[in-house]
Amino acid sequence: MSLILAGVALAVTVGAVIAVSTREARVALIGLVVTLGLGPFLADPLPEPAVLGVRVISGLLIVFVLQAVARGDHRGLGSRIGWPAEALLAGGAAITGLALGAGLGGIAGGAPDPPGGPNDLLIALTPAGLGLAAGLGSMAVGLAPALLGRSGLRVAIGLVVLCQGVILTRTGAAGTPGSLEQVGLAGLLLALGIAGGVLAARAVPAAPSGSELPVP
Repeated sequence: MSLILAGVALAVTVGAVIAVSTREARVALIGLVVTLGLGPFLADPLPEPAVLGVRVISGLLIVFVLQAVARGDHRGLGSRIGWPAEALLAGGAAITGLALGAGLGGIAGGAPDPPGGPNDLLIALTPAGLGLAAGLGSMAVGLAPALLGRSGLRVAIGLVVLCQGVILTRTGAAGTPGSLEQVGLAGLLLALGIAGGVLAARAVPAAPSGSELPVP
């Protein structure tokens, strides 16, 4: 189970990096689909199937809303520092999350093994550590575009990634949320995505009317 959750956490973090770093709107939305679609599965125990369905469907609706405004909003979408720097930033935050998760596991389970012991990797790959890793990694790359994005679509994607990171961090630190809380988190994420889509649509410059076109 730890290795499966590790793969999910890696995919969620990579999807967040792609969503905030690429200059192509379609690729950014694919990364957002991966982050929002796999994020609900980064929990142990898993939520009920109905709750998982609500979380996944809300994520797909967010991407659908952003896709509707992505066609005319490509300028300023990519990261200024590039995807390698974004990946390093997410990786550093993820390592911090794993360390925090290992510390939480040591507190809950008694004295940890000596450093370099055979169980160090297994201690780090706990649901808490992996949730914190993916959450902090997503927050690290989503904060800058959410606050300093150069286009409406980039700001919207940054806000969604940042909020998803906060949800994953909460899951890693406090365990799997209850069903009602899961639905509330899905509604919050969906409302944020819709609001970001509206802001992105308003930021797209309107096409000139026929009367404003220059006469040859």
